[in-house]
Amino acid sequence: MSKQLRIPRPMLLAGLPLAMVSTYGPAWAQSGAGSASRDVGIGDIVVTAQRRSEKLNDVGISVVAASGDSLLAKGVASTADLTKIVPGLTATETPYGTPVLTLRGVGFYESSLAASSPVAAYVDEIPLPYTRMALGTSLDIQRVEVLKGPQGTLYGQNSTGGAINFIMNKPTDEFKAGFDASLGRFMDTDVQGFISGPLSNTVRARLAVRTHQSGDWQKSVSRDDTTGSTHVTMGRMLIDWQASEALTFELNLNGFIDKSDSQALAATSFQPNNPQAVQPEELAAVFTPPGDNRLADWDADKNFRRNNWYYQAALKTTFAIGDSADVIAITAYQHFKQDQFVDSDGTNAEAVGSTQDGYVKSFSQELRLQGQAGRLKYVLGGNYSYDRIYDNTLYIIRHGSQAHGLDALGLDIGIGRTHSRQSAKTYAGFGNLDYELTSGLNLQAGIRYTKQTRKFEGCLGDPGPIGGGKWANLFSYIYGTTIPVGGCTTLNPATGFIGMERDSSSEDNISWRGAINYKPSPGTLLYASVAQGYKQGSFPTVGGNSSTQYTPAKQEGILAYEIGTKLSLLDRHLQLNGALFYYDYSDKQLRGKVSDIIFGTIEQLFNIPKSQVKGAELQIIAAPVTGLTLEGNLTYSDSKVKSDFPSLTPIGVATNLKGESFELTPKWAANASVNYDAPISDTINGFAGVDVNYQGRTHAGYGGDPLFTIAPYTLIDLRIGIHARDDAWRGQLWIRNLTDKYYWTNANYLGEFTYRQTGRPRTYGVSVSYRF
Repeated sequence: MSKQLRIPRPMLLAGLPLAMVSTYGPAWAQSGAGSASRDVGIGDIVVTAQRRSEKLNDVGISVVAASGDSLLAKGVASTADLTKIVPGLTATETPYGTPVLTLRGVGFYESSLAASSPVAAYVDEIPLPYTRMALGTSLDIQRVEVLKGPQGTLYGQNSTGGAINFIMNKPTDEFKAGFDASLGRFMDTDVQGFISGPLSNTVRARLAVRTHQSGDWQKSVSRDDTTGSTHVTMGRMLIDWQASEALTFELNLNGFIDKSDSQALAATSFQPNNPQAVQPEELAAVFTPPGDNRLADWDADKNFRRNNWYYQAALKTTFAIGDSADVIAITAYQHFKQDQFVDSDGTNAEAVGSTQDGYVKSFSQELRLQGQAGRLKYVLGGNYSYDRIYDNTLYIIRHGSQAHGLDALGLDIGIGRTHSRQSAKTYAGFGNLDYELTSGLNLQAGIRYTKQTRKFEGCLGDPGPIGGGKWANLFSYIYGTTIPVGGCTTLNPATGFIGMERDSSSEDNISWRGAINYKPSPGTLLYASVAQGYKQGSFPTVGGNSSTQYTPAKQEGILAYEIGTKLSLLDRHLQLNGALFYYDYSDKQLRGKVSDIIFGTIEQLFNIPKSQVKGAELQIIAAPVTGLTLEGNLTYSDSKVKSDFPSLTPIGVATNLKGESFELTPKWAANASVNYDAPISDTINGFAGVDVNYQGRTHAGYGGDPLFTIAPYTLIDLRIGIHARDDAWRGQLWIRNLTDKYYWTNANYLGEFTYRQTGRPRTYGVSVSYRF
């Protein structure tokens, strides 16, 4: 009996453009012989991934770049949406709204405000040191560049996973204005506009604003109720002053206000911390059945409207030294403030909920010299940053079994709090050299020294008068001493001290990169690189019964090897890019679980000594005929914990992580797109496009428990529309998640219930754009 050959879905998606080669091969051969070929083909993309303008095909780094118009057409409206165009990138949120990005298996699932991502983010070269600051990056974008692999010898932050650079539209020499507006399902209204032009002979300015408003998209499984509205407003003012031929100043003022609802969770099982103290409200809680992205549940009497805001002021000063060098200084101050309520159990019981308030204040200064001397291109610089973080959480666990273990003694608890303050000072010096050894052969070398010191204080404790002293009474009984109302209850087991835990850390590292780029012929690039990257450690914000829970994660490191190629073929009708990579991962940071006699399982930061990621990437872009573009991308990432590492699953079952794949790291990921644009009159073009995004199976919790599996899924988006031949206006109809696929991006456990965070259901709408 013969077996039917099955080709994996991601390979089919990535291979779509190649499938067109045989179909259109004769046509390509004919067009390549005549002048018509100038109208067909793949245009050059110019990027600044290496702090200078270069063609993407000349950059020996794995980079994904997309224009602002392309992002708008594909519905990429946030950092998380970049998964539509970057295979190997996964995005989710913690229940507290903290974005978690994982690139080629390198990520850090951490909800603390003070946790930085191993995938660094920048806006116009200004670092966004903490992920909650990135909401405003979706306004008036010129392009985005996603660099894969360790970074730091060219950019302001150390990172082990990669960097996302958002480049914004700049002030113009002539008056320009325009707007983009969309209306979709759930009354989702998204409008942004800009006005730009000269204020004088030497001053130019650009003002951009965006407001995104929508109704509720989630439905309660226990009652007739809805949540999930969006209310975000953001703005940016850019002012450029050409003070002299050599001196320019670029001022950037931007910010956002977020009053959206926190996403409600979908409970999937009940895992009580104290089975002997289960409460009636928990037993009556309704689980969310699978199959409908809209279904979830939450506390009925709470306000889920966030009151978060952010602003940034930055100044870039450039002084030209002749025609071959620039001195550049970038000064920035950023302030993020959060105030929100989150239901973390996904039910209508008050098992685990929290009110969070806190802030991040960050100052950074970078100074660098960059230029060219003959065949040598160089960047030399240093930076300094000082961050202050306050993170306070009021836990509401009135219906949780962990709150009622000593009810018989009148020592029930319903509300507790965690408190933490951190400060971080970072100093760094970096340099990068790019030398053209011969025509077509370049050698690159970069190095960076970084030193960071952190100070921390934090504790778990009584919430004050709002809790009626119950928390203080319980721990006074447990410890046999008097805990005042509002006091800390964290115990240092080594000293017996009960109170605020204070600690500090000091770390330094040397990251580096060496690479060789070889162009044997026009349109062909071969490259190889080896890089050592680091990500700094941090202290967590957790409910620490023991001071050991506040042990910081130390810095992690990755030794990355990569070889790749970028090939322009068939007279620029076919682009073929590929890469092989291997990461030797040391001290991978992990927010894991430990056992606790009162709360069952509680969280703590750890470092996994040895891990690895090995993988491959393939990108194929084809332009067989005028107006038709096909693209396929495929990423294979095989991640594995190499060392023995005893741990607990999210629900407290003992396990050893050795041999397991990383969280939120599917082995296969792929996307494909087909875009067609053709004239339908002398002044109007019609266009249509389809985008397919596949994410393979992964998990959000070690130990192999199916409760924390994230099933594979495929999302399909469609669009069709018309636009002016001169692109003065554009209109399109669109559908996202065409098949209304049920999927989820996170599956975890916090307290009493396991939960899923579902993706968005099918949405549809209309978008229009106009440029004056």
